[in-house]
Amino acid sequence: MKEGDVKKQITISVILVSVVSLILVLICGVVYLSMKDTQENEAQKYMKEIVSQYKNIITAQIDGDFRTLDAMSAFIGQRDTIDLEEALSCLEEESSRNDFIRMGFVSADKTGYFVDTNGEKYYDVDISDETFIDKAFLGEAVVSEIMDDRFSEGTVVCYGVPIINNGKVTGAVTATRTTADFSEIISQDIFDGAAYIHIIDHEGNFIIRSDHAVIRKHLDNVFDGGDIPDDIRASILADMEHGGDSFATFRYGGKAYWVTFIPVGINDWQIFCLVPQTFLNHNFNTMFLVFLCVMVCVFFMFGILFFYIYNLLKREHEALNIFAYQDILTGADNRNRFVTDLPALLREPADYAMVLMNMSGFKFVNEFFGFEKGNLLLQHIARVLEENLAQGERYYRDNADHFGMLLYYKSREEIISRMKKIHQDINDHVISPNQDYRINCNFGINIIQGNEPRMKNILSPDAAINGALLALNSVNGNTSNPIAFYDEEIHEKARKKIEIESQMHAALANGEFHMYLQPKYYLGDQTLHSAEALVRWCSEDGVMHYPDEFIPVFEENGFITELDMYMLEEACKKVSCWMKQGYQVRPISVNQSRVFFYDDEYLDKFHDIVDRYQIEPSLIILEVTESVAMSNLDQVKMVIKKLHKMGFTISMDDFGSGYSSLNTLKDLDIAELKLDREFLSEQSTSPKGKVVVESIIRLARELSITTVAEGIENERQLEFLRSISCDIGQGFYFARPMPVDAFENKVLHGPLAEPKPDGN
Repeated sequence: MKEGDVKKQITISVILVSVVSLILVLICGVVYLSMKDTQENEAQKYMKEIVSQYKNIITAQIDGDFRTLDAMSAFIGQRDTIDLEEALSCLEEESSRNDFIRMGFVSADKTGYFVDTNGEKYYDVDISDETFIDKAFLGEAVVSEIMDDRFSEGTVVCYGVPIINNGKVTGAVTATRTTADFSEIISQDIFDGAAYIHIIDHEGNFIIRSDHAVIRKHLDNVFDGGDIPDDIRASILADMEHGGDSFATFRYGGKAYWVTFIPVGINDWQIFCLVPQTFLNHNFNTMFLVFLCVMVCVFFMFGILFFYIYNLLKREHEALNIFAYQDILTGADNRNRFVTDLPALLREPADYAMVLMNMSGFKFVNEFFGFEKGNLLLQHIARVLEENLAQGERYYRDNADHFGMLLYYKSREEIISRMKKIHQDINDHVISPNQDYRINCNFGINIIQGNEPRMKNILSPDAAINGALLALNSVNGNTSNPIAFYDEEIHEKARKKIEIESQMHAALANGEFHMYLQPKYYLGDQTLHSAEALVRWCSEDGVMHYPDEFIPVFEENGFITELDMYMLEEACKKVSCWMKQGYQVRPISVNQSRVFFYDDEYLDKFHDIVDRYQIEPSLIILEVTESVAMSNLDQVKMVIKKLHKMGFTISMDDFGSGYSSLNTLKDLDIAELKLDREFLSEQSTSPKGKVVVESIIRLARELSITTVAEGIENERQLEFLRSISCDIGQGFYFARPMPVDAFENKVLHGPLAEPKPDGN
């Protein structure tokens, strides 16, 4: 990493620190506002709970007073004629019991008769001017507004309850209580004496005051003398007008207060509570101070981390440079360095050969001789490449045993000669003195021609390397011909593979894969035995693709499993259709991929399909290639045994195409053995070959295994197979693979006569 790059990284770090710092400041602001909002909500909730308790005490007092008056009203109203002295005596006794200052009786002409708690009585008092009495005579239980006591000094609250006799209001019972009784209720200390409560009307005028006040100034209205915005005042008055509660912030004398208003439910009375914000904000301020300290610590630690990273970048930039562009084990350039420098190299006026090289079986070197020996071999290869390069040529190590070179190109013969020389020098290395081990290398070469830089600028580094990689893949593991040059054929093969892989999923979803059937006949009487399901891909543009074009690609990328399951379902669907149509049903054989034998859900999938179409499993012949069976005999043996128990017929396909083992026939529970067409063609042309084929068929017959010969193309092969008692045959001699409807018309419905050589 250059000094300029270090400065660039530091500049980026400074920007990042600034951005993160700004983000942290914003977070502080958001947290502060969130905490403040939460604190306000908590204050509102807390104050409302406290004030509601006082409201409940006041309403409980008033409700109790009303119950007392209701009882006296019922007592007095039960008689048609009221004994005034007796009534006053009862009222005097009840007044002293309930702490009223007086109680009284009001006649229908609104003349009052009252008795104080001390026994003093007042007769013939005209109270027609009292509005609360008017409401009582309308049948309501009423509480008066605050009024001056007409018989003594001070302010009082009067109650009025109608006296009802025979359904008519004949008078009223009254009681008087001093406002000091209510003031005493709301004068208790709350919030450690830091707050006060008053009772006000809906306009904010004080009705009943408590004995203490936070604001040491006499106010007639709660909105007097304060810094209260007009919109807040209007909102509070509107809430009180409609009997709702309110919560707001008031400022008196430069101090902020939380205030709440809660309706009492009597007249238009409101309980007004005011608390300094500093009292309720104590916990909030403490929490925010702690949060602020934490954020300061975070900033401090962040600053330390920044300076640490700064110093680390300054000290370690050379080590990072080596790590980014050099292979640690061999000291050679790595792929990053090579790809970075390649565009400049290609602009030079010269022809180049891009060469990729790997070793076949390098993992066995590590396994047999140890990783230390493997590392020594890689270091030796790097030295060989460096010694064989001319001035201006480059090499690099990609990964594991993969190396790349950019060489000057003169001719194919010259490049091939240089690769052989490199291969020979690599094999001069002795991996182990006790064992001679030959190192096999493969080379993929992409020729980059054109002396004009303008032409080669079109070629990207990836394209140059990928061309060599495609050539290398074409000979990977090939020891007889280890060198390949990238050409149009390799390019077309790779392009075709990509095209197939890009279309295969859509093709399956769109039903472009079609099942073709090739009949199989008993060789004895040439009657129809079964059919083999073969796949054809008919794309939307009408082009027919044959299996040898796409099956190898599907086997490589794993899509073959989806195609095999699709073909199995198509076969089951067709067998079910034949059964419903009343045809003489013949089995259909379907090829199966090796992947299914390692899938735990394999058996369940098969069982679900045959159950879905309600067919017997014996009508489906599952073909397993010999190579699948030989790759993991124990696993395949277990799966085939389970499939056989489920009722499926198992056939071993392509027997003789690989390293066949007769033990396979003994170990696997198969019902059918198919001889590979190439095996049959080669063996039937020589006396020894005929003996081998005859021996296999005889052995299979003794093991109760049906034999099938595929690839029968002429009368001579047919007669040979009959002579050695082969059971079943298929091939172009009988019929080519055909669409399902053609199979139904020509084979399934047609006469089971001896087929003609032309396959019709």
